[in-house]
Amino acid sequence: MQLTATATASGRCAPLALPPDITAHLARFRLTLADLLTEANPKLAKGVDLARGVILHHLPHRALAAAITPGHRGAAPSRGFIAPLAHLAEAEGLADAARRWNGCPGATAGCAAGCLNWSGRGGLGWHVAACRGRRTLAMIADPAAYGRAILWATCRQWAAAQAQGLPLALRLRGTDEGPACGWHRLRFRVTLAEALALGRRFGLAVTPGEAVTLAEALACGLEGGTLRPYDYSKLPVTGPLGLEAQRAAGWDITASLAADRATACRDAAAALGAGFRLAVPIALGRGQAHPVALTLEAQGRPPVTVAAVNGDLSDHRWADPHGVAVTLRTKLSRGAGPEAAGFSLRATPEPQALGDGVITLAWA
Repeated sequence: MQLTATATASGRCAPLALPPDITAHLARFRLTLADLLTEANPKLAKGVDLARGVILHHLPHRALAAAITPGHRGAAPSRGFIAPLAHLAEAEGLADAARRWNGCPGATAGCAAGCLNWSGRGGLGWHVAACRGRRTLAMIADPAAYGRAILWATCRQWAAAQAQGLPLALRLRGTDEGPACGWHRLRFRVTLAEALALGRRFGLAVTPGEAVTLAEALACGLEGGTLRPYDYSKLPVTGPLGLEAQRAAGWDITASLAADRATACRDAAAALGAGFRLAVPIALGRGQAHPVALTLEAQGRPPVTVAAVNGDLSDHRWADPHGVAVTLRTKLSRGAGPEAAGFSLRATPEPQALGDGVITLAWA
């Protein structure tokens, strides 16, 4: 059942009253609704004419386990032991689960070492990492409650986007792959009363149900083009967590090249063949031109040449054509080890051998 709702002036101005269980869940991890989705991001700022962009950051890969392990010394403060986060994990009975948690099951050694989680503000100190860690703990503790909190945060940001006359571009996998089941498969209960409350407060018709996904709850925004969920992913094309499953659930997905994976070229060719864009990090110097084409030669397959677009002009991948290479200048990841070199291609027109093939970049 889908509801139609219009936010009244009084509803928009009234104090925001979250359901008590969501308020309590966020409070356990010292979070508020405003803490969940990041609005201020240099990359998002480049696309303000296309959409209002928001992004969700968690700790990636095994970073949560490292952050709560006493004595762990990271190569940068943001990668080391974070005492307040460790105390919180222990107090909430989540230390064991946090030590087991892998937020990026598709990551390679180069990806984990050079992760963008530690670029920009994320690499300057431990406070940003602590906030991302609290979000991660909140997700692990109760994925359904956390999913409903993200639903409320999304509706809030959607209303702000509508006030600007823009769609909302929503990226939930900013620095990880999200819940273990995937954002596209996470289900939670939205009561009729909650759906009506969301509609009255924010003006977006929300679909109630006993076990709905985020995309199902927000079907009205998706169908109307006022909500644009998108993400990057290193997961395989097929399978329940794969790129095709994410796309079928309503997400616009860009595959990420895992240059140091043994099957890098085959995986990239499969993603392009299935109609996905391919994000390609390149060690470009500041001001250096981006390539205009990429040729992929996977062992046992004919070469494939695709156009390349400059992904640094905006993060709004949903606005780019499908089936292209999206080139991204490798950003500084503070504390990155030598493994990070495998994360990026070199900025050269010479063919570059990967685990199972060759990639060649071309400039105009």
